Amino acid sequence: MTLFAIPPHARFLDTLAAGVLARLPSDAPDALARVTLLLPTRRAARGLREAFLRAAGGRALLLPRMRALVGLSTEEADELALPDLLDLPPAVAPLTRQAVLAEMAGRIPRRAGGPATPEQAWMLAGELARLFDEIALEEPDLRMLESAPPEEFAAAWLARLDGLVPERHAQHWQITTTVLRAVATDWNDWLKDRTLLDIGVRRVKALAAQAAAWRAEPPEHPTIAAGIGAGGTIPAAAALLRVLAGAPQGAVVLQGLPEPMDAALWEAIRKAPTHPLAGQARLLAAMGATPSDLRPWHDAPPAGAAPDRAVLLGRALHPAEGLDTWTQRAPARWSPASAGLARLIAADAQQEAAAIALLLRETIETPGRTAALVTPDRDLARRVSADLARHGITADDSAGEPLAETPAATFLRLIARMVAEGFAPVPLLAVLKHPLCAGGMDRAEWLAAARTLEARALRGPRPAPGLAGLRASAIAARGAVQASVEKLLTALETAMAGFATLPDSPARPAADLLSAHMEAAEALAATPDMPGGLRLYAGEEGEPLARHLHDLSEALPHLPPMAPADWPDLFEAALAGPVAPSLRAVRGRGDAAHPRIAILGLLEARLQSFDRIVLGALEETTWPQATEPGPWMSRPMRAQFGLPEPEARIGRVAADFLTAAAAAPEAVLSSAARRGGSPTVPARWLVRLDTFLAGQGGLAIAPSPAAGWAAALDAPATVAPCPRPAPAPPVEARPRRLTVSDAGLLIADPYAFYAKRVLRLAPLKELEEDVGAIEYGTLVHDAMAGFLRALGTSWPGEDKAREAWARASGTALAKHADRPGILAFWTPRLANIGDFVIAEEETLRRNGGLAACLVETKGTALLRLPEGEVEIEARADRLDHLTAGGWRVVDYKTGTVPKDAALLTGDAPQLPIEAWLLGQGAFAGTEGGTARELIYWRLTGGEVPGEVKAIDATAEDYAAIARERLEHLAARWLLGNAPFASRPHPSRSAPGGDYDHLARIEEWSAGVGEAG
Repeated sequence: MTLFAIPPHARFLDTLAAGVLARLPSDAPDALARVTLLLPTRRAARGLREAFLRAAGGRALLLPRMRALVGLSTEEADELALPDLLDLPPAVAPLTRQAVLAEMAGRIPRRAGGPATPEQAWMLAGELARLFDEIALEEPDLRMLESAPPEEFAAAWLARLDGLVPERHAQHWQITTTVLRAVATDWNDWLKDRTLLDIGVRRVKALAAQAAAWRAEPPEHPTIAAGIGAGGTIPAAAALLRVLAGAPQGAVVLQGLPEPMDAALWEAIRKAPTHPLAGQARLLAAMGATPSDLRPWHDAPPAGAAPDRAVLLGRALHPAEGLDTWTQRAPARWSPASAGLARLIAADAQQEAAAIALLLRETIETPGRTAALVTPDRDLARRVSADLARHGITADDSAGEPLAETPAATFLRLIARMVAEGFAPVPLLAVLKHPLCAGGMDRAEWLAAARTLEARALRGPRPAPGLAGLRASAIAARGAVQASVEKLLTALETAMAGFATLPDSPARPAADLLSAHMEAAEALAATPDMPGGLRLYAGEEGEPLARHLHDLSEALPHLPPMAPADWPDLFEAALAGPVAPSLRAVRGRGDAAHPRIAILGLLEARLQSFDRIVLGALEETTWPQATEPGPWMSRPMRAQFGLPEPEARIGRVAADFLTAAAAAPEAVLSSAARRGGSPTVPARWLVRLDTFLAGQGGLAIAPSPAAGWAAALDAPATVAPCPRPAPAPPVEARPRRLTVSDAGLLIADPYAFYAKRVLRLAPLKELEEDVGAIEYGTLVHDAMAGFLRALGTSWPGEDKAREAWARASGTALAKHADRPGILAFWTPRLANIGDFVIAEEETLRRNGGLAACLVETKGTALLRLPEGEVEIEARADRLDHLTAGGWRVVDYKTGTVPKDAALLTGDAPQLPIEAWLLGQGAFAGTEGGTARELIYWRLTGGEVPGEVKAIDATAEDYAAIARERLEHLAARWLLGNAPFASRPHPSRSAPGGDYDHLARIEEWSAGVGEAG
C-alpha cells in the first residue's frame, strides 16, 4: 500500500508539487501531463496549479489533470469524467427533490409535528434531504450500494428503523420514526417510478464505480489522491483511496502527524470524535493501515512554520489518555515553538474585524507576502471585507455574495414583500428606488416621480392597503395627482396587474405564483431601451439566478396549491437554501480582488498556505460550532442506526484549526469577548493551549497588538468638543412675525426657532409613522369647529345637537379616509368625546349664558418697541363671549394639559398670549373685550372622554405676563442681535426635538446634563 505523509508544519501544496516533479523523469516533458491528482476541493486544485509553477522555477509546464474527488461531503461534490458513470441512472434535480419532499412533508399531520406553512414544509424537506444524503454517504455496506438496486438499499435502512426506538424512549421519537419511515417509503417509490437515483446514493455509486474500475484496470499513469481525509471521509471514499493506494501507479498523500504516537494513544484518538486527528485515524483504519505505514513524501519540503509548533498544538489537544505529556516540563522547547503564534482578543465583533483588516493590510506591506482570514463566521468575513475596503483593498472572499442577497434576487424578494404588505410605504419605496426598477419609464424620470410620491403621499401614517389605497393617498395629498406621479402609478398598476394581491384564499399553484411574480418583476425592470428580462439577468448573478429560477419553475408543480399569502416566505426559502448546483455564491462583483489577500471558509482553506493566517471567531458555538443531532434522530438513535456522532463535525473543524495554525509562519488566533451583544466563551482549543503553556513555566502566546491598532485608528490625537451652536444672523435676516407656537419654541430652544424660521427647514414625516398628537389634535379641532359652527349660540336640544356632532365628526374623519389607522383609533373616541361636549354645551347655553362663540379664529396685533414692530399672531381654538360679561379663552388638548407653573414660566404660552391679543382687539368681533377665564378642555375619548381645567389666576395677570415676555423675546432675538443658542435652559426642550440633530446636542452636551 502506497501511503505518504507531508509534515503538518510544511506548506502542503508546495511540498506536494515538489514531490511530484521529483518523481518524474526530467527528460520527459509530457510526463507531468499524464499525472492525475485528486484533491478535496476545487480551490485546492487551483492552489496546486500555482504551486507547480513556483516549483518549476518559471519554466513552462504541461500541468497534470487535477480534480475534486466526488462525494467527499455534502458541501463539495464534483463528477469524475469516467465512462463508467454514464451507466448510472441520473440523479434527481435538487430543487425537484426539495419540492417533492416538501409535498410529502406537508401530508404529515400537525399533531405529529407536521409543518404549518409551505415554507416550513420546504425547510423540513431540506432536513429530510440532508438525512437521506447522510444515510447514503455513511453506509458502511458498500457492496449493497455498489451492486444492489436502490430500492433494496432503501428497504435495508428502513428496516433498521424498526428497532430504533424501544419503549423506554420518549413517545415523540416513536412518532418521528413512524413519520420518517412513511416519507422515506413514498420518496423511494417516487424515485423508482421515474428511474432516478437520490443525490447521495448516486454520489456513493459514482465512487464505487470508480473503485471497481480501478480494481479491474488500475490506472496506467500516476494517480495521486492528496490531502483527503484530514477531517475524515465517508466509507465509499475511504474504499476508493484504499484501491488507489494498492494500485501500482497509485498513491495517497495525507497530512502527517505532529509526532509519532503509540498504539494506545492512537486508538484513543480514533475513539474521540472531537479530536482533530480522529478523522485521519478512522480513515487509516478503514484502509487497513496504521501511522507507521505513512512514508515521507519529500525530503526537503518548502519552509513553513517551526516543526515543534505542530507538536505543541498536538500535545495541547491530546485526549485524556495522552495528558501524561503535560507533566513533562520543557519550556526551552515550547518557547521557540510558540514563536509566530499570536493571540488577538477583541472587545466585540467590530473591533475584531477592524483589527484583522489591519493585520492583513500590514502583511502586504512586504512585497510578495500573503495573508488570509479563515473563519466559519460569515458575519465576521463580511465585516473584515468592509474594513479592508476602507484601506482600498478588495479581498478574495471564497464565499462570495450569496445569490439571494444579490441585487437582482433582492429585487425579486422585495417585490413579493411589497405585495404581501399591501404596498405599504417602506416595502413599496424599497422596490421603487431599487436600481433595477423603472416600470418601462426612463430611470431618472421614474426615480424623480417616486421621490415626489414619497414626499406627498407616503410620509406620515400608513395609507390604506393596496394600489387603490396608494392612489387615494396620492389624491388626498394635493387634491389631484401630479402628472409624473400619475404616470408612475399607472405603470405600477400595469406591471402588477397579475400579482397585485396575495390573499389567504383561494389556493393557487405555486408555479402560477412564481410565473406571475416573474412577469411583474420583468415589467417593473423594463426601461424604454431594454426589456425587463435583460436588465434583471444582466449582472454577475444573472446566469445563476436565471438557471435557479428555471429549476424552481420545474420543481414547483410538485407542490400542492397553496395560500398566496404564504408565497413570499416560500420564495425566500427556495431562493436562499443551498439546494441546487445553480445556487452558487456570486463572485467577481466590483473591483478585482487583491492577489495576496484572501478570506476563506474552513473547507476552502484546506491545504492552502499563507505567510500570515488569522483564524477568526475562535469561540464555542462558532468555531467549533454547536453540535445538534438533527430533528430526526437523537444521539443514541444515530449511534444505533450507524450514523456518525454529531461531535464528529467538531473533529473536522478541529483538524482545520490544527493544520492551519501549524503550517503558517505567522498564525493569529482571534476571538471577541462579546458577539451579537452576548458574552462569548473562547474555543476549547485555545483554553487547552493556554493551560498547557501555563504549565510549562508560565509560558503564554504573545498578544497581538492589532486590537490596539484598531482602537487607535479612529481615536483623535486631541479631543475638541463641539461648541454649542449659537448662530447670530443680522437683524435684517430675522423674522418680524411671531406666532404662539413659535413663542414657546423660542423660549425653550432659540436654535430650533432659528432653524425653523430663519433657515426655513421643516422636518420630513417618518414613513409609516404612528399617528401622533398633531394628527389627533387636528382631527378633534376639526370636529369641534364643525360642531360649534352648526350649533350657534343657542341650545337646539339634545337630539339635534347629537346630529350636529355626528355630521361634524364624520366630516373630520372623512379627511383621513386614506389613513385607516386614524379612522380605527378615533371613530369610537370621537363618539365618546361627543357625549362630553354635548353635556358641557347644554350647561353653558340652556340658560342663555353664551352671547357669541368664535371658533378657530385668527388674531394679529403689532407689538411696538423702541427697536421696531413685531407682529404677534395666534389662532384661538375657541373664544366664548359670556352674557355675564367678559370672554373665556378655551384651548383643546388631546394630550397632557399644562400645569399652571408652565404658563408662568413661558413653557405653555398659548392661553396667556391669546388673552393679551384679546385685550388688544386682535380677534374680529372681540373689540373692547377682555379675557375673564382661561380654560383647557382635555379631549381624549378614553375612559374619561373629557375634562375641564380652569386656570386659577386671573386672565388679566396672565395677559400682562404674556406682554412682558413677548417684549423680551422680540427685543432680544427678533429686533436685537442675540445669538440663537441651542437649549440655553437645561430643564427645557423643544417639543418634538425636530432640530436636535442639527444642533449636535449629543456632542457638546455630553456629561454636562444639558441634553434633556
